[in-house]
Amino acid sequence: MSTASSFRALGRGNGFNRCVSSIEVTEDKIINPITLEEAVNAYWNFDSMSFGGASFDPDNQPKDLICNESDNRGFDENYLNPNELFIVTNGFPKKYNVGDKIYYAHGISFEYSTGEGGGNPEKFTSVHYTSTIAPSVPETSNVCSILDTSTTYGSVYTIGKQTLAFQKITSSVTIGGLPFVKTVSKSFYGQNYDDPVGSGNATCPVPSFLSETSEVPSLTLHTY
Repeated sequence: MSTASSFRALGRGNGFNRCVSSIEVTEDKIINPITLEEAVNAYWNFDSMSFGGASFDPDNQPKDLICNESDNRGFDENYLNPNELFIVTNGFPKKYNVGDKIYYAHGISFEYSTGEGGGNPEKFTSVHYTSTIAPSVPETSNVCSILDTSTTYGSVYTIGKQTLAFQKITSSVTIGGLPFVKTVSKSFYGQNYDDPVGSGNATCPVPSFLSETSEVPSLTLHTY
């Protein structure tokens, strides 16, 4: 955490030196909303961030944003191995309009993804830390269906069973003193085949999911 030089800025009357992008939202599903003061603090005083080896640490003072509002905007990514990706991003703040309500969002986000694709089963997991968002409701699904195929003559016969399962969990967390929304999404797709073919004796694959990372995002803001 670095100490910044004090400064004074004439903004747009909203705490920022730019107009903030506005997004219309029809349903009020905002969770863990930040205050305008927190959004302004994140905008001016972002210092550095890291997550799983991905890091972004721009060399700027907050006052530099007066002349160049993009001085502390950017991202970094890191492949921990071929299947695991970490991304950190700092972008511009925005606001959500939900009827007569206004919610602000900082532009800081962390992302993690991992997967086992191209085989049987296929599994994917992603973790997103973002600011105030309007997420879809948390959901869980586990659907087993018949796996079939067609012959060259157009007839269809069953060859097994397939399972598609999905989990999505949304929660509120705090990183570096700022509110975030953590969304964990996990998916599973597997197939079991009849033996012998057409016997119908295949069972539904039992879903299992890849674990999310134990890494914890790190965020620092300039102090004075």
